[in-house]
Amino acid sequence: MGSEYERQRLKNIEENNRLLEQLGLGEASKEVFGKRSHDSDDAKPRQQKQQKQQPAKKRVKREEDADKAVAADPPRRSSRRVPTTEEDKKASREQLETELEREAQRKDEKRRIEHETRRNDMPILELLKRDPVEYIHSKKCGESVKKEEKAKKEDDEDEDDEEDDDENDELIAKELSGYLASRPAIPRPIHSVEDEKDTNSSDSVHKYKERANSLVFKTIQKVTSNRIHSMQYHPDKESDLVFAGDKYGQLGILKYDADKDTAQIWRLQPHVIGSPISCIRFDASDSRKAFTTSYDCTIRQLDFESGLSTQLFRSNDGYEQETNRLITHLDIPHQTPSLLHAADNGGGLSLKDMRESRDRGVRYVLSKNKLGSVSINPSNEQQVCVASNDHAVRIFDMRMVKKHCNTLEPITEDEDDLPYYDNREEIGMLHRTIHGKAVTSAYYSPTGSNILSTSFDNTVKVFDDKLNVVNSIKHNNETGRWLSVFRMQWINPAPWTGVPTSFITPSMKRSLEMWTMGDRAPSADLVDTENITAVPAVVSAKPFTGLDDLSIAGGNGSGKVVLFM
Repeated sequence: MGSEYERQRLKNIEENNRLLEQLGLGEASKEVFGKRSHDSDDAKPRQQKQQKQQPAKKRVKREEDADKAVAADPPRRSSRRVPTTEEDKKASREQLETELEREAQRKDEKRRIEHETRRNDMPILELLKRDPVEYIHSKKCGESVKKEEKAKKEDDEDEDDEEDDDENDELIAKELSGYLASRPAIPRPIHSVEDEKDTNSSDSVHKYKERANSLVFKTIQKVTSNRIHSMQYHPDKESDLVFAGDKYGQLGILKYDADKDTAQIWRLQPHVIGSPISCIRFDASDSRKAFTTSYDCTIRQLDFESGLSTQLFRSNDGYEQETNRLITHLDIPHQTPSLLHAADNGGGLSLKDMRESRDRGVRYVLSKNKLGSVSINPSNEQQVCVASNDHAVRIFDMRMVKKHCNTLEPITEDEDDLPYYDNREEIGMLHRTIHGKAVTSAYYSPTGSNILSTSFDNTVKVFDDKLNVVNSIKHNNETGRWLSVFRMQWINPAPWTGVPTSFITPSMKRSLEMWTMGDRAPSADLVDTENITAVPAVVSAKPFTGLDDLSIAGGNGSGKVVLFM
């Protein structure tokens, strides 16, 4: 069948070729239909004859052209992004390792210089700089460095002249120093149990609720550059003074004059850039001393009189970025205002007596998880309440803890770290209660009779001093990633002013809530939809006030502080 088909195909080709030759299209037939059958006989002799007549000039020329083309092409650079050979891959790995090692060394050196510089006292003028350490070292390096920096800044039209900035900062530093130095020393208010019984009467609670609902929005100001992590209302009588710490170690100070409706803001950089200020406290006996703690493992004091920021304590003398000594909270007993109690993310509680400058302090590990807060009983400074990520609120008797730890050998994990005593067996623990999830804070009330806790299990609980539940409130505490965690705060009024035991809470509804101990719903919900567009996650009430001058502050994720009065 195949042979018949082939014969028919050849026959058709022959007929077509003859037809094309008759039409004078013979050469075209060869291109379209291929060679004719009779051309195949003399194909080889013709090719041999052509080979004899034509020497291999074209082939040589082609080879020469190819050689020229190769010579004309430049050598191609091997891809660094995609190594092709094993040698390239090895070289790429080595280069990457070298670059990473250099970058790590550069960061370590920068952290070392940062911490070494901040060991010294820093005046307000230096703290006003965006990067105080860079400013300090640029002064030491001489005029050549200044000229180089000035030349670089001239390329940027947005940068102001350096000399003008220095003069402006000097004026601001002088103004802030003078204002802070003029503030009177106000001690922390001390309350008694008898006072609490009188102020918690039904009549006092009723008046408090009326006053709480009469508070109105006063102002909202951009106090820090970034999200507020901590905040404390100063007890100043003449003006409203709020201190706020943000996630990059900046301390913002807001001075607000309610009568004139004017605000003034100062921004300082007392801590390492990038290390959040976790807590702000004023001296229990002198409000002209502000203490700040940070994730740079330090506690610093800003003295209003001298205008100096001093490093008081450092939990880790190494320069590692990752450590379990990040200071999360601070409290100071009014009976011994020189004794600092600092909680950290490694479950440790560090005690530092400021009168002993050479003593590094002592650290007790009370939990295997992070301590979110520490609070000292105002009526008994030996009783300390801590909140932990292991869902627990614990009360320790520090006398028993110290007595037990004196029988132990201190543990040193790193030569740069403060040695600690392991008390995870909970020796000296008086009481404990468990929440459903991590506890962010647990604070004693102004009299020490109650404890207010906040947890991620969406509850706010009020306990007595033995951690028996007095009131449990359902409250949305799921702040998520972009908000600072909620920590409900007691109101600490002046004694005998008729203000009942009460506290304030932030709300995911973008409002501030005011409560009394027995409330199942807020006594007042402070909201202003036109001016407050973000959740004021950090709250503080002005201390040493009565019902007439009650003031509430809230700080949000963009660095703004809102005031209700």
